Amino acid sequence: MPKRKQMKLGEKSTRTRTPKIDLISNLLDSLLFHILSFLPTRCAMATSVLARRWRHLWKDLLVLDLDNSEESPYHLPGGRHRFVAFVDSVFAQCTAPHVENLIIIKVQFSIPSWLLYSCSSPCSHVNLTRSFASLGKYLKIKRKTLKKWIRSVVVPTSKSCISIYVSIATLNVERSNCRNSKSLESLVLRGRMFLMVKLVYGGNGCPYLPSLKNLELDLDYVDPSYVICGCWALENLKLTLHESFPIKSWDTAELHMPRTLKRLTLIQADDTEEDLNDIHELDIITPLLEYLSITLWARCLQVSISDYPNMVEAHLDIDQDQEQFGWVVELFKALHQTKLLALKLSTMDCLLGASDFELPEFSRLLNLELEIPYFDSEFMIELLHNCNMLQVLTLHNREKVSRLELEEPNCWTLPMKDPDCVISHLKIFEFKGYQDSADEHAFVAYLLERGPILKTMKIHADLSLGQRYKQRIHQELSTVPRSSKTCQLKVT
Repeated sequence: MPKRKQMKLGEKSTRTRTPKIDLISNLLDSLLFHILSFLPTRCAMATSVLARRWRHLWKDLLVLDLDNSEESPYHLPGGRHRFVAFVDSVFAQCTAPHVENLIIIKVQFSIPSWLLYSCSSPCSHVNLTRSFASLGKYLKIKRKTLKKWIRSVVVPTSKSCISIYVSIATLNVERSNCRNSKSLESLVLRGRMFLMVKLVYGGNGCPYLPSLKNLELDLDYVDPSYVICGCWALENLKLTLHESFPIKSWDTAELHMPRTLKRLTLIQADDTEEDLNDIHELDIITPLLEYLSITLWARCLQVSISDYPNMVEAHLDIDQDQEQFGWVVELFKALHQTKLLALKLSTMDCLLGASDFELPEFSRLLNLELEIPYFDSEFMIELLHNCNMLQVLTLHNREKVSRLELEEPNCWTLPMKDPDCVISHLKIFEFKGYQDSADEHAFVAYLLERGPILKTMKIHADLSLGQRYKQRIHQELSTVPRSSKTCQLKVT
């Protein structure tokens, strides 16, 4: 018989050890609800087996995350019938007085236009922001079933907010009537939709959405001006234009941005087979704007631009015919107060192709990113003289023909006065597509010699240059005397 292990002096018996305390279960219900709200509903339901206190806890959740995507670890196999039965079971057991967020991700079924009507018309406080519905056309769910689900979460007398993000694969919305949309704060619509939604009309015939602050439209068929004109408090607008804009071929394409905007993202979709029709009027008189991103190659015939004193970040990828270069230059000048400026190749083509104009002074610019069709040291030095506070400079030479083959003479001229940013603020310099022309080499060497607080210089050689040539570039630049003792040179 084995001997019983003797206890050492001071050691307590495990039989009398104090039981572990379940700290999580002792939390307030409100905290537990908040924790469970981040879990998929199936996972939250599984917590009912943890302890007696958890048995019915999930039933009072205000967030239902019914994710049935194939990527989800909680995907229900067995087709639509099992999923419908699961959702019916959830709604039947829920005891919460209302649901704030209904989340349905990548559930594939077709949905008619009456669904938006069913979602929004009974509710007086609607905030379409957080929840997700990615609806396809493969799984058929009866209209009666969908209505029952919507009615289970939308309560006419509820004072809570309903949050829905709609990303629909195929939808023709023609007669959805959001009768009570005065509290709508965010609306996101994406997918292959024909949007002619008849909302509550104001006196000027526009939808009446006075509280809407966030609007994102990425639809195949939509007239954005129709939706925007009634958004009096709009702060964030993300608009994707497809070749179907304007919807009617005989209409004039016009875009008038609300003056309340703080963020504007205007994108021409990449999947358009043909260019958009000419935009006859583009109105960006938005003095409160803080963020601007424009990707556009449709011709803009008339553009109205204001000054942007609050601008923080601006990204421009604008391709225009020579007749339209003027408004691109004016927009460039209007961004003189921004802190970050990124100009794509098409925009730089417009600026360099425009008639001579005086560069604005970018007094607050900290970060500058340029894609250039060719390297021009004279232009770069002139631009740096107008960016006194610049800390980060990124260049990408997109020239297709290497200047090494052309054997052009060195165009570099040592500036009579060093730009203030080079000698006092520039910390990071990155050069992509470096071809090691005499002009490029002289400019890079100049920054190494005159940049006392330069910390990082990254040179990404053009793909046409071999590894041995890259090593040679690194050796030559390493011999350049550096004004900064901490500057790290990297050549890749």
